[in-house]
Amino acid sequence: MSTIPIYMTFKGVKTPGSGIIKTGVAASEIPFGAFVTRSADGTIKAQVTNTPYTYLGVAVDDQRQQMPYDGFYAAGKKVQYVATGTVNVWLLGGQTIDAGDFVRFPATLGAGTESLGVVVPETTATIRTAYSVGRVLETDDAGDVNYDQTVTSFVGSVVTFNAAATIAKLDLVEGDYVVIDSDEAAEVNRVLDPLTSSTTITMEKDLLASHANNITMYKLVQIEVELI
Repeated sequence: MSTIPIYMTFKGVKTPGSGIIKTGVAASEIPFGAFVTRSADGTIKAQVTNTPYTYLGVAVDDQRQQMPYDGFYAAGKKVQYVATGTVNVWLLGGQTIDAGDFVRFPATLGAGTESLGVVVPETTATIRTAYSVGRVLETDDAGDVNYDQTVTSFVGSVVTFNAAATIAKLDLVEGDYVVIDSDEAAEVNRVLDPLTSSTTITMEKDLLASHANNITMYKLVQIEVELI
């Protein structure tokens, strides 16, 4: 059985241009498609925000059922990752990007210490900097400015928005990956039910209890990049 619901538009991580595949052991939970980096004890974890040139590669999607959360490697699991070449990675919601642009890790999500493994465009998208980790190979524009919306409240895994129109802007389907960010924390989660009610959706995992202020949901979009 596929780990990615058929309702989700998921390209997979590997591309025809993917290169060397390496293997590590997860230090903590790692989403499929996240950039990974080395932990102090030699295990690997999803890339922390705002760090230049420390990534090892991008975690491959494993078609076997994952436990306890499908679509995420649990701590202690063996993780394959693409170390060279081209891969499909996660662009943070609310961003748009063009072919030839450069990407980097976000600087201001949560407390700044969370392992997320997603990317945003460079400050000047066409200029490579010391923080650039990839060059976009998409033939069309990618992303959507509406893919970041404010969360009203949450209880466990059920997230409430102020209106049905707000949920509609996120354009969510079952299996979509999102980042949930606040002043206190940031996490990657996945959509279980995109319309639990007219103003609520249900996530695969309970949200972090530490979220309190300025909670925002960002839909993640896959883009093909050349690792640099």
